[in-house]
Amino acid sequence: MKLMLLAGGLPHYYNLVLNKLQRDFNVEISVVVPKGNGATLGAGVFESTNGIEFKVYFQEEYTTYYGKKFFKGLRELIGQEKPNILMVSWPYQVSFVFYPFWYMFLRRNKIALISKEIPFQVPHYEQAIEYYTQGGGITENNQSHQKNNAWTAIIKFLIVRETRRIFSRLVDAHINYLDDARSLHASYGVLANRVFITANSPDTDEIFRHEAALQHIASNPYRLLHVGRLVKWKQVDLLINATIELRKKYPSTALTIVGDGPEMENLRTQVMEANAQDFIQFTGGIYDMAELGKITCEAGIYVLAGMGGLSINEAMCFGKPVICSVADGTEKSLVREGYNGHYFKSGSLPSLVSTIEKLFLDPAQIALMGQRSKEIIQQEINIHTVLGNYMEAFRGAMSRSDKRS
Repeated sequence: MKLMLLAGGLPHYYNLVLNKLQRDFNVEISVVVPKGNGATLGAGVFESTNGIEFKVYFQEEYTTYYGKKFFKGLRELIGQEKPNILMVSWPYQVSFVFYPFWYMFLRRNKIALISKEIPFQVPHYEQAIEYYTQGGGITENNQSHQKNNAWTAIIKFLIVRETRRIFSRLVDAHINYLDDARSLHASYGVLANRVFITANSPDTDEIFRHEAALQHIASNPYRLLHVGRLVKWKQVDLLINATIELRKKYPSTALTIVGDGPEMENLRTQVMEANAQDFIQFTGGIYDMAELGKITCEAGIYVLAGMGGLSINEAMCFGKPVICSVADGTEKSLVREGYNGHYFKSGSLPSLVSTIEKLFLDPAQIALMGQRSKEIIQQEINIHTVLGNYMEAFRGAMSRSDKRS
């Protein structure tokens, strides 16, 4: 089986997943990414080519007539690689509607088309126009997209909605992380047998290898941990304020902030102005799992104050309870209220403080919930189950493609 991906970049964590897919499942992988800085990756995403075992093609992007990016030279690459499957994500999906010859080209060459996305900010079909005119989700800067209910904007949003509907029906398989995707795609007319829920996972085998070597490290149950890019929608400023409040009552309270990004200086200033630098530590971005694992083991509780995803999986591998609110949707299958963590009201400082305090008041629960987190990863959502779901989607897409050809 040969798989080609159109991707916005090479995030270090996903490279490990693709390596394992190629190595353990005999999938020959090639990835097409932008030459230079891509337009779709978020601020502060760490990219790396170290240790990559699959093929990578760095292609120039160009702006299409409808305003989105696509790759130059893609037809020649497909002819060279001859993939069985082409897997695409936003914004490259749109080209298969606005350039119909691309879809016909795939059909002629018996190439299955798969869409991969996390649809946590995609509206149901019948709600789409209202959703878009009211701002439509939030950006990494924690701002609503521009609200606009002018007739010209409504026409634009109608085009967006219908483009998604058309593309959704062209696709041989939809790969999504969330159970909610089934009803979402159904609203665009997609049959249930084309929607595959894979969940999401880093390379948990690699993480558990490091975790086994670090079990001797003692943790401080009152040390909180954040891992992720420092952008506004992560709401690290909220976590800093919660830590400062908790420190007044629990003197052992501390916070380690792992990550880098455009909000770093603002957050450092916030900590210094509060005179909290003695118990709130910034490490910068850490991408070596041995080093990150040590820091994770030293913490008692993992807190995701805003948007995120895979950092939850990683913390659970190291046996940490998780406190979060509304993230990218993957938290719903990972964090079970009162079992391996707690949810707080999004954006609320009092709610975050009181939720963390539930665990501070009963440190034994921290260890118990942490063990349950680890068991959820070991038994339910790990690299093996996720890639097994991917393979099911690949086989389903190829079967449907063969029937169409």
